[in-house]
Amino acid sequence: MNVSWASNEAVSVLIFLLPGFVAAGVFHSLISNPKPSGIDTIVRAFVFTIIVHVIARFIGLSLNAVELNILQNETWQITFLVTVSIILGLFSAYAWNNDLLHKRLRRLNVTRQSSYQSAQYSAFAFHRNCFVVLHLRGERRLYGWPREWPSRPDDQHFLIEDCEWLGDEERRQLEGVSHILVPASEVEMIEFLPSNLDSQRTE
Repeated sequence: MNVSWASNEAVSVLIFLLPGFVAAGVFHSLISNPKPSGIDTIVRAFVFTIIVHVIARFIGLSLNAVELNILQNETWQITFLVTVSIILGLFSAYAWNNDLLHKRLRRLNVTRQSSYQSAQYSAFAFHRNCFVVLHLRGERRLYGWPREWPSRPDDQHFLIEDCEWLGDEERRQLEGVSHILVPASEVEMIEFLPSNLDSQRTE
């Protein structure tokens, strides 16, 4: 009897926390920051859980106000909560990747920080319409469009397209080469060159 009661309580707790873990999972799979571990994972999932339940409660009251009682069924409730958590995770990732919250807080002088995990990542994010010149070891310089750049400890490469080697007085195009993968350890300095490019460049 006690085992059954404990099992029911455990299932209820898991169902309550499920939306938070789903939202947190979606969020962390779409941002560049390292995934949290241990107690941080539980805390963030719990925060997402509270937000999901608040949103679901508000929507539920709105549906009841127009006499739509589809959330009376337990299966529909779980499906609805998971759907809300996925949407919340997607929106949170969008806001984080576009620095939306920190941008507003900087305007209010609340913080000087951005949502990005490093100064290098921030520099690329704030210069999305720029070509770059990578100054490599051995006084070599590579010019091109940055398709990807290091954002995680396990991804330490720059992916450059439309590449050209720059000399003191000339530029040498790389015929037949579409992209170059450059190890971050080879890069000593990065220059950003503004350019008027169409929106397809940032896709």
